[in-house]
Amino acid sequence: MNKRLLVLGCADRKRESEGLLPALDRYDGPAYRVLRKFLREYQWPEDVSIAVLSAEYGLIGILKEIQHYDRRMDLATARAKAPECSALLTEWATSHRSVHLSLGVQYLTALQPALEVLNHRPEVFNGGIGEKLQSIKTFLAHTPSPQRKKAEVEGGTGKYSYFLPDWDDLLDPAFDFAGDSFSGPSRLEREDKHCSVLMEPKMSDGILVSLGQQGTQKGPLKRLRGTEVGALSPPPLRGHFGLSTDQYLFGDCGAFSYVNEENPTITVDQAVALYETYGFDFGASVDHIPVMSVLQDGERVALPECLRQERVDITRRNAQQFLESAKQRKVQFNPVGTIQGLSPEQYAQFVKDYYDMGYRHLAIGGLVPLRDVQIESIVKAVMESAVKLKERPWIHLFGIYRPRLQGLFRQLKVDSFDSASYFRKAWLRSDQNYLGTNGSWYAALRVPMTSDGRTRIRLEAANGEIEKLRSQEQEVLSLLARYDSGEGKVEEVLDAVLEYDRHLTRSSETESMRVKYRRTLEDKPWKACDCSFCRQLGIHMLIFRGANRNKRRGAHNTLMLYGNIL
Repeated sequence: MNKRLLVLGCADRKRESEGLLPALDRYDGPAYRVLRKFLREYQWPEDVSIAVLSAEYGLIGILKEIQHYDRRMDLATARAKAPECSALLTEWATSHRSVHLSLGVQYLTALQPALEVLNHRPEVFNGGIGEKLQSIKTFLAHTPSPQRKKAEVEGGTGKYSYFLPDWDDLLDPAFDFAGDSFSGPSRLEREDKHCSVLMEPKMSDGILVSLGQQGTQKGPLKRLRGTEVGALSPPPLRGHFGLSTDQYLFGDCGAFSYVNEENPTITVDQAVALYETYGFDFGASVDHIPVMSVLQDGERVALPECLRQERVDITRRNAQQFLESAKQRKVQFNPVGTIQGLSPEQYAQFVKDYYDMGYRHLAIGGLVPLRDVQIESIVKAVMESAVKLKERPWIHLFGIYRPRLQGLFRQLKVDSFDSASYFRKAWLRSDQNYLGTNGSWYAALRVPMTSDGRTRIRLEAANGEIEKLRSQEQEVLSLLARYDSGEGKVEEVLDAVLEYDRHLTRSSETESMRVKYRRTLEDKPWKACDCSFCRQLGIHMLIFRGANRNKRRGAHNTLMLYGNIL
């Protein structure tokens, strides 16, 4: 109830870009120019929500992505849309302290039923276009918002930065590890937080967020219907990720999400609009990865070199259009030119080409599936080309952390990289789940949950055995907790864990797991770590069980990685 809701009418003038654009960027009338100018100078005000009354789409949130259309609001259209639009406005009004309307007479007709029943009479901005624009400016200035500041980073300084990719890694801050229960039934009721908010000290120089979330129901950039309250204002991403003033938001277009498509599923203008709307510090141009093969109808099909080269050409054309679009919109994020290539020489040539376009921030893509020796050749060629330029550009490596090449990357003064490998090792490996402060990897102790349906299938337990397994499960957890507090012997705990674990693993793995688990229990690596999670959870950090343990362990691993590169 702390927010104010502003409803704008749609505009005849629209950007004619193909594909989808947020309503904020699609409409190009005077009111939207005033709004975008304000948002170039200031962060989105915390107490402001904005909706659009559209002749085509009805009442929608300002973030709703829409196609270009040509339709005017007449009296018949307004009357036809009145029931649906009024119902939605009435719903939205219940979560806002005030409603403000900058609408023409016919647009007001579409909301008339709501205006007659709202508890608080909405403020209607009256007068000519100049008076309405001044009212919008006054509305926006009512609660001062922090100024937007463009991130300034230089290339070749020797500072090596790390970005953590966002995988919707939310945690229950008050999860009960002793009782193994959530603090509430849903994420919203629990007020789940991103792992980077809860971890102390900080574990990255920033967060990499993929626009590929637009095609999913997860993450802060998830697909919006346009009628939910979340479509009325962008989430405060810096707060969502707990970023300090010296950490950055880096957006990429999520090329792996459409790698099997002939063309990128996100347009250049759409990417520019989303980066700017959501307040990113860096935004990568729309690339297309020239992979060796793609999936078609469930079958893997090799891509001929001509089609791989076409993807490289698409990437370069998009980079040119991306920079032009960003300049035209006077964006506050730093455009990052993404480079794809088929050879080290081609990558190197594109470094100069992109620099001549006007890029001062570059990202090298397509490295993830390559072998170390191939990556080494490409990065050497890129950096040799970069140092010949008048001004050394800032260079990022997308998606890789290769331990064997770290010395080379530092020597060449690569500026940054992103990788989720250490985070995901927490649950994707059998023996490298927890990175100790001594630099050694440890196996987490697997205690699968009998309450999880997938685990029940993997346990291959008959109906008559599940209660026995549930009792065994609780005894194992109890033994581990007592061992952490100094009670019990290693062999006793080992026997209990392995007896329960045999329902999940093959019998041939039991002895090898005994060796790995023994090392974990004897070394007690969690006691040597001073991070907030290890201090709070103790041995639970080394129990392979559920997202709230596993992702906290992943965050710990990421902290260890970050400390290693500083």
